[in-house]
Amino acid sequence: MASKQLIVLATAIFMASCAPIKKAVDNVSDKYQYHAGFYLYDPANQKELLNINGDKYFTPASNTKVYTFYSSLTTLPDSIPAFRYTSTDSVLYVWGLADPGFLNPLLPQGKTYDFLSGANKISFSEANFFDERFGAGWAWDDYPTSFSQERTAFPVYGNSVVFDIDSSSHALQIVPSLFRDSTIVKPAEKYRIGRTEFSNRFEWDTTACKDCERLRPIHFSNQTLIALLEDTLKVPVVINPLPLPDSALTFYSIPKDSLLKVMMRESDNFMAESLLLSCAAQLTDSLSTEVAIAHLSNKINAFLPDTIIWKDGSGLSRYNQFTPMDMVFLWNEIYNTIGQERLFGLISVGGEHGTIKDWFKADPPYIYGKTGTLSNVFNLSGFLITKSGKRLIFAYMNNNYPVRASDIKKEMEVVLRKVYEKY
Repeated sequence: MASKQLIVLATAIFMASCAPIKKAVDNVSDKYQYHAGFYLYDPANQKELLNINGDKYFTPASNTKVYTFYSSLTTLPDSIPAFRYTSTDSVLYVWGLADPGFLNPLLPQGKTYDFLSGANKISFSEANFFDERFGAGWAWDDYPTSFSQERTAFPVYGNSVVFDIDSSSHALQIVPSLFRDSTIVKPAEKYRIGRTEFSNRFEWDTTACKDCERLRPIHFSNQTLIALLEDTLKVPVVINPLPLPDSALTFYSIPKDSLLKVMMRESDNFMAESLLLSCAAQLTDSLSTEVAIAHLSNKINAFLPDTIIWKDGSGLSRYNQFTPMDMVFLWNEIYNTIGQERLFGLISVGGEHGTIKDWFKADPPYIYGKTGTLSNVFNLSGFLITKSGKRLIFAYMNNNYPVRASDIKKEMEVVLRKVYEKY
């Protein structure tokens, strides 16, 4: 009897200790009239600490990248497969594997350029590519934005054009320079870079602007790919829809972790989509997001509490639906797979790196994780190192709020700081 009473008492004390945190989460969602979910887990003791709508589904936005991250870690080799190829004395035959690194200004360059530029002639085939340019559930009118590049079998320059103004000479710079002749430049009071949807005709309204967006997506066609590669490699290029032979060799590019760090810290949508296609090619020889998700979901669902609804690699799709509990259990699996040192070196760090470098500041840092942002959506999941040194895993998901994301972040910071102090 005494033992039972002690258990009841301990439970009551534990619930009381969680009450201020639960109240804070509830108060924020009530204040702004939106839906919030918060799940807090102690992996060392395999114990649920707090569950507020933990089994309810939310739009994850870029928290979807955590699924792409896990898939890439467990499916892709240490170096990214760039393309498959065969050759004769006169022609190099190439099938792309969606490697986003070739001539991408955000990434170190491997040996892909040297290999391709040494060919006499290149024949490209997209016979192994089965995706549309955009994913299911993407906003069609995002086509000219810096975060909505088209998916392709053989990405070039991150499938983007970079527009810049030299700080000393004030000269206009466009990379790749191929698009200079199709860009109309004019001075204007408001900075803007526009593009027609199904061509690469750009309008660049220039003005003094220190931190304006510089990237715009390229619209791809066979002619665009040929022009880009011939201009860059100085090698004749043709498109020939040959099937991928089993005998084709694989050319590898840069280390996988260099890509994963940019994807996770900068929340790069294009890299996430490309990496999921790379996983598909590794599993089936076909570049198909749907095929990749079908294969990988079976593996992932086996260790998650709720069945995931997963539609793309980046989280641009509004069709994705995950629960806070799913996010926590996925992070736990990733931690157990690659360990803390490697993991924390690849993801955002509060006050230091990535999308939370201006939030959750502390010395030493106490938040490590991934954000997810769409209109009226802000989520954060990952790891919280408490004041006492405990490593907890959390997911804090916020959907359908009618205020600025910064208002939600400020409230989240208060809640997570309470967790830091309490445990």
